[in-house]
Amino acid sequence: MLTAIFMLLLLGGLAVLTLSYARLHAQFFADSYNKEQAQIFMQSALEAALMRIEANRSDLHFLSHDGRFEADVEVERCYIYEKSEHNNSNCTPSNTTAIQTPQSNGYMLLRITIQSRPDPKILTPIRITQRSLQRP
Repeated sequence: MLTAIFMLLLLGGLAVLTLSYARLHAQFFADSYNKEQAQIFMQSALEAALMRIEANRSDLHFLSHDGRFEADVEVERCYIYEKSEHNNSNCTPSNTTAIQTPQSNGYMLLRITIQSRPDPKILTPIRITQRSLQRP
């Protein structure tokens, strides 16, 4: 009788341990999937921001199509050749650096921040920041 109780306790403990590991692995894979989706959205937001900058628009805030992520793109620096004509609303005198090389005219240092919005599918909040030197 004592052996049967011991075996039941041992099997119950193993079942709890197995379920605990299964829950951790499921959460890990869900978090990995959501982080990968955020990185893919980050690339799309960067490309959309470059198109808006080309169109001389200053609204650089994006929402993913499913509403799970939002992106903010900030123009940190504009690298402009001194003698060039530059008419972009995202480049102000405070964030513009004059350069001496006409071939490098028009580069922008962009900071992209992606963060998750409240969603039951996202178990762990996601926030990713990346800097990118781009030529619009």
